Amino acid sequence: MKRLAFGLFLVLGNPGFVAAAEAPAADTGETADDKATQAESSASETPEANADEIPDLSDEVQEAAAQKTEAAAGAAAAQKSWEDIVVVPRRAFIKAKRVELAPFSAISINDTLIRHYSFGGDLTFYLTDVFSVGVEGQYFIKERSERESLIGEQFHRAPTLNKFKYSTSLVFGYVPGYGKFGLFNKYIVHWDLTLNAGIGVIWTETITIHPNVDNQYPPFGNLDIMPHLGISTRMFLANWLSLSIGIRDYIFDDKFENLGRPAGQSAALAKQNGQFALTQNIMVFGSIGFYLPPSFQYKTPR
Repeated sequence: MKRLAFGLFLVLGNPGFVAAAEAPAADTGETADDKATQAESSASETPEANADEIPDLSDEVQEAAAQKTEAAAGAAAAQKSWEDIVVVPRRAFIKAKRVELAPFSAISINDTLIRHYSFGGDLTFYLTDVFSVGVEGQYFIKERSERESLIGEQFHRAPTLNKFKYSTSLVFGYVPGYGKFGLFNKYIVHWDLTLNAGIGVIWTETITIHPNVDNQYPPFGNLDIMPHLGISTRMFLANWLSLSIGIRDYIFDDKFENLGRPAGQSAALAKQNGQFALTQNIMVFGSIGFYLPPSFQYKTPR
């Protein structure tokens, strides 16, 4: 008891000891505040990240987006280029519902005694790209061959000849095929093949056997029905221009002067006594075609 009382007395009687006992608590509180203050100061003193030191990714993103856009454009262009390649391309020249005016010149090739040159033209309307109808007109110029004069000198005989003057006919055309070919390894020329058939009339006139001195042997004329067939090829040079070459065979029954015609016989009587003979006039011709309207439009998609 004495020891307990003595210890309590010492404790109560020594205020420094009490303060020392309370000091750890106070120090502990100060230490917590100090730690909070230090934490705040540490946070405030922590160095902020420099904006320059942060890597800028915007350029890389833009570059990646640009590459992606270019790749998509390239794929679209490649797809478009493949779409432009078609197995069967459209015809490069359209003739349907257009008019062709084609002046031409021609030369006969089958008669060895007399040759005819002709100048004329075709006026053609195309119902479709393959069917056409038109009219043809020609003016002829005759030329006697050297063989014709030699026959008279060698055999003392004069052949009966007629000269052609004019002709006109109705012509129907059909195009069975067309194509293209390369020229000089640089140009592509489109062409077609045309078959012609028609019927018309031709004016002819006799070349008298005897010289027509003082109108003793007047010539007479004939008007003959003339069917014909032909084939030609046409090359298209522009939307409004074409070049054609071909051959046509004109057949008609013509009347020639009688070999025993007396002098002074009239032309009408000489024609009445004349002799019929089947005449075939084969001509090679070349023409230039001009089309109206000068341009055309496709009505169907590719």
